[in-house]
Amino acid sequence: MAIPTIMVLGDDPDTTHRLNSCAYQQSAIATFNGIQYAAFYTSHGASESRRVTIARHNIKDTSDWQNLTFENYDQTVDDGHNTISIGICAGDGTIHVSFDHHCDTLRYRISRPGLASDPDSFSWSEGSFSPILDHLPGCDRLIDVTYPRFIPAGKQMFFECRIGKAGAGSDVLYRYDSDVAQFIRVGTYLVGRQCNPYPNGLSFHPPTNSLHVTWTNRHFIEYEGATDGASTAHKAQAGPNGPENNEDLYHAYSCDMGTSWSSSNHQSVSVLSSDPEGGLDSQDDRVRVRDIPRDSGIMNQEAQYIDANGGVHVLNRENTSGKETWMHYYRSPSNNQWTFSMLPDIYPTSTGPRGKVVYFAKLDTVFFILPSNTERELIVAQRRMDDTDKDLKVVWQGSGYTGEPLIDEEAFLQHGILSIFILKEVEEERKIVVLQFDINQLAQ
Repeated sequence: MAIPTIMVLGDDPDTTHRLNSCAYQQSAIATFNGIQYAAFYTSHGASESRRVTIARHNIKDTSDWQNLTFENYDQTVDDGHNTISIGICAGDGTIHVSFDHHCDTLRYRISRPGLASDPDSFSWSEGSFSPILDHLPGCDRLIDVTYPRFIPAGKQMFFECRIGKAGAGSDVLYRYDSDVAQFIRVGTYLVGRQCNPYPNGLSFHPPTNSLHVTWTNRHFIEYEGATDGASTAHKAQAGPNGPENNEDLYHAYSCDMGTSWSSSNHQSVSVLSSDPEGGLDSQDDRVRVRDIPRDSGIMNQEAQYIDANGGVHVLNRENTSGKETWMHYYRSPSNNQWTFSMLPDIYPTSTGPRGKVVYFAKLDTVFFILPSNTERELIVAQRRMDDTDKDLKVVWQGSGYTGEPLIDEEAFLQHGILSIFILKEVEEERKIVVLQFDINQLAQ
């Protein structure tokens, strides 16, 4: 069994609700130009506030992490929605960070150009970043933000987030143009109508310049204060609009940098415009790929991965047979058909920690990174694509792990390293850690 290198980045803040290592961060760990970056909250002395921290190191050096902590902002809300995401644009070497939202005005900082592409030429300090902005450069003030995500796309980069309340929000898309150092609003690309689309992720496929998104819908349930603009009831950690209201699996893709969208079978379904109500209706039958009724165990914001061939992999869960089961959904690029297979022997709960999925082309193998939903364990299992009816093979299992794993896709593709950002209990203290596997040693 492979043995990972375990790198401790710091102490996880002692909050009631987890602020680090959440599945919907998507971009809390990333590698660019041989440097790996991780974003997380750290405690601020004896106070109850937290500080935004970005750590970096040479991906080949497992010891020399450098921390940059932004000292001019106190994060005080104990709400697991209020996470951090980072993005790196290859076109101008800028680093972008967005943090601390649950239906809040945007909080965003951008680095000076070249900080990522030529890191030795600039100081790794707060002075290399802009002040906190309530807008993306070139765009208007952005309010009601939750779940910010950055998606690298060649020389450009996308920013995506939800606008609106849980159960009644829509997802908007922006593209960063490195030539002018500004964002362009592409549009509201997933529109929720009395429901809320919850993406498993948004992924860019370089060979075809295509964006892929998969999601489930959560239907809106009325509650006291829902129509009161001054009410903060929608900011509850958990409320009436919970996972039991999730329904169905959907997929759409774009080949023109997010302007027009098509279904899995190449049917045109939406062209975005400046109309805030425009975009793809998240319940459009043409993009539904699997009927999953409400109260059937599907989770919001689990995981997706687009492989080098353009295959779409989704990890989620279902309970349509009386037992909650991990599910691998796969769209083949050769025939556009979806297949659905259960993962045996390892079982989730309906609301337990979410996992991740990646594909290793060399062996035509899928790796599933699964947090135990009943024990403090993390499991890495593999299954060949031509053996989807066979059992999973557990290639590593570790104890003391909590939170939800996040994967550095760039490190995986460019350096053959499976880097997992997660939390681990070390001598009764919860630490922020990165596990690093050589994928060739892990694969068996």
